[in-house]
Amino acid sequence: MDRPGTRRVAGLSGPVLLLSLLLLAACSAERQPTALPGVVAVTAERTRDEHGLATTRSRVTVTFDGPAVPAESRIPLASHFEVDVLQADGSTKRVLVRHAERSPADRRQVVLEVDALVTRGSTLRISRRAFDPGAAGTIDAEVTGGLEPVIALLASAALTPADPAFFDPPSPRAPDPAADDPSMMRRELERHLRQRGMAAASIVEALAIYDAIPAAVVPPPKLRAALAGLVGTFAEPALTDLLTAQNCTGLPAASIDFRTPPGSERLLARVTYTGNGARVLSVDPGLRDERFELLMPLLAHEAVHCDRFDSKVEEVAATAFDTLLYLQLLAADPSLARERTRLARELRIDALAFINSGGVWPESIGVLRSPGVMKVLPDTNAPQRSFAEFVAQAYPTVTTLESPTEPLAAAYMTVLATAAGIGAGDPFDLRQLDDLLGRVLDIADLVEVIRALGLEPVT
Repeated sequence: MDRPGTRRVAGLSGPVLLLSLLLLAACSAERQPTALPGVVAVTAERTRDEHGLATTRSRVTVTFDGPAVPAESRIPLASHFEVDVLQADGSTKRVLVRHAERSPADRRQVVLEVDALVTRGSTLRISRRAFDPGAAGTIDAEVTGGLEPVIALLASAALTPADPAFFDPPSPRAPDPAADDPSMMRRELERHLRQRGMAAASIVEALAIYDAIPAAVVPPPKLRAALAGLVGTFAEPALTDLLTAQNCTGLPAASIDFRTPPGSERLLARVTYTGNGARVLSVDPGLRDERFELLMPLLAHEAVHCDRFDSKVEEVAATAFDTLLYLQLLAADPSLARERTRLARELRIDALAFINSGGVWPESIGVLRSPGVMKVLPDTNAPQRSFAEFVAQAYPTVTTLESPTEPLAAAYMTVLATAAGIGAGDPFDLRQLDDLLGRVLDIADLVEVIRALGLEPVT
C-alpha cells in the first residue's frame, strides 16, 4: 500500500511537481550549516593624517582563507568585530570597531577602523553571526602585526615625573675645585669620554682638542672641556664653527667666557658681536660650578646663532638640538638627572616637553604636538601642547617667526640624518625637524632616559 505522501506527489502535475521539488531542495539547503571562513592573518597599522602626522587610531586588516562574504543583515558589519588590545602592563582593554568593510583590492580581506592603537599580541574577536546568522560564539585571532604595547603607550600617553620635586626651584651646587684647574678638568673630560664608550683614538683626539683650545679665547678650563666633549657627538661641527673662521661671520669667536649675558632676560647664555663682527659668547657666571657635561648642550645651542637674525623657529630648533644632546648624555650617564642646579632644571624640564612631543613619531621625541597629549608638562599650570609652543613662549622678546636657516643647524641635521639613513631636510622646517628627531634616539636610550628622570604615564 502506497504511503499517503507518495500518492500526493504522484498525483501532482509536471510543473507543480517540479516547483515542489525545487522548494524542497531549497529548504533542505537552508538547513545546511554555512561554512565559516578561517582567519589567516590579522595585522594592524597606525593611521596618519593628510600631513603624515601620527594619530592614535589603527587600520586593522583581517585576511581570511577564502572570500569574506558577510551574511545579509541590518546590523553594521563593524558590530561583529571587537579587539582586546594588549596593554603595556600585560592587561587588555576591550575596544569596539568603528567601521568595517570588505577590501576592494582583495576579496579575502576585511578592513577595520579602530579608534585606538591596536598592538601586537592583541586578540581580534569576530562574531560567527557575521557570516552565519544562526551561528553562535566567536572566531578569535591574534594580531601578529602592529606596534609593541610599550611603543603604543609612549605614542598615546603623556609622561609625568613621579617625584614632585622635579619642578622645584634650583639649588646652588657646591664650588667645583676642578673648575679653574686645567689638569683636573682634563681628567674629568677623559672620565666622561670613557663613560660614553668612545674609542681610544677618539678620546686622544678630544683631549688633544682640549689642549689646543686657546685659553686667551676660552679662559675657563670647564668651558674648554665642554667644547672638547662635543667630539663624537652630532654637535661636533660646533667646534669648527666657533673656533675657526669657517662660519657665517668669517671670523673665529672673539671670546667664550663666564660673564653676565647682556640684556634683561636673565638668559643662561647669549651671543653678541664685536665691532668687526666676531662673536662673543657669554655664559652666566652662576653656571661656573655646573658639571661641564651640562654646559655641552648650552654651547651647542649658542653656536647655532651665527647671523644677526633670530626667530621663534630658530630658538625652537636650537633648543631641540641642545635637548637631544642632553638626552644622549643622560642615557650614557644617568647621574646627570640628579643635579638640581639652574641649568640642570632647565634641561630636565625641556627634556620632559621633548619626550611628550612628536607629531610624526610620538613614541619618541619631537617638537610638534603628540596625539593624545594635552599638555607637555602635565600636572603644571603650563598650557603648551608641544615642545615648539613651550620653547617659543620662553623667548617673549623674539618677535620674528622665521629667519634664514643657520648653517650650523643644517650641519647638525646632516650628521643626524646620515646616522638615521635618511635625507637631511631643513632644520628650520619644524615638520622635517620633527620627523628626523623621532628617528635618531634609540629606544633603549629613551627608556634609560625615562628611567633616569623618573617618568611615568599620566593616569
